Amino acid sequence: MLALRTRPSRTKIALGAGLLSLVASFVVAVTATSGGARADAQSPPPARHFIANLKGATTPYSLGYNLADKSSVSSLSALPTGVQSVFWLGQKCPQPADSTFKATVNALASNPKVFAYYLSDEPHIADCPGGPAALRSRADYIRTASGGRQKSFIVLSKVADYKPFAPASSHVDLVGLDPYPCSIAHPQCDLGKIGEKVSAARAEGVPQAAIVPVYQAFGQERTTSHYYNLPTASQEHAILMEWKRLVPAPVMDYTYGWANQSSANPTLTDSSALQKVFATFFATGS
Repeated sequence: MLALRTRPSRTKIALGAGLLSLVASFVVAVTATSGGARADAQSPPPARHFIANLKGATTPYSLGYNLADKSSVSSLSALPTGVQSVFWLGQKCPQPADSTFKATVNALASNPKVFAYYLSDEPHIADCPGGPAALRSRADYIRTASGGRQKSFIVLSKVADYKPFAPASSHVDLVGLDPYPCSIAHPQCDLGKIGEKVSAARAEGVPQAAIVPVYQAFGQERTTSHYYNLPTASQEHAILMEWKRLVPAPVMDYTYGWANQSSANPTLTDSSALQKVFATFFATGS
């Protein structure tokens, strides 16, 4: 705070109420100006929005996505200003950190384009009993190599996997939950699935601060394994609002996904209406 000083005078000046008010207002203004840098430094980080399966697409950046899936070091330099990566170093059944893993992390540990590492997508404890310990070695190495600046991230699909792969056991920073509510079994979308998964995860030791909402932006209408339906615009908005109610300030969120795959078609790339829903939500929160 800047201290106000008055010029030395041989006569005493009586300050009236109006002048006192003026001085007080000036002090408030100076204090706010001088403290602005500190306020900015303490403000929360920008919201981070991750989308997978870009396959070279850049349109998602204009919608507000600022985390991209990458798996090669060379691709990082092409990311636009303000966009980072969630770098894929994943395995279905995680293995302990080996020399190859460590060398890759060492090469990326100081790279500002890497926000997090995607270490496993839907591992199952029944198939991978050593997975939590293996993830622990990987997450700990990332934390040490990056000085805690970069995060470790996994996605879990089954409630049975929540406890064994919770951060207390796996040491990962962020855990995505992917209850996809829109399907042929639930054509109106069962939003209750979201609350059920969030409640179960917290009960099994996944802290609220570690939860990453995974938004459904795909269907399977054009695949031979049709079960999931692409949400309509109104259904997508309801999904986003329910996630916001349950996890109002996640470190990041995750939209699955952008481009078509053999198991996901149509996707967000096929629907301008859904793209508008996400762009509005990221810009306004509604």
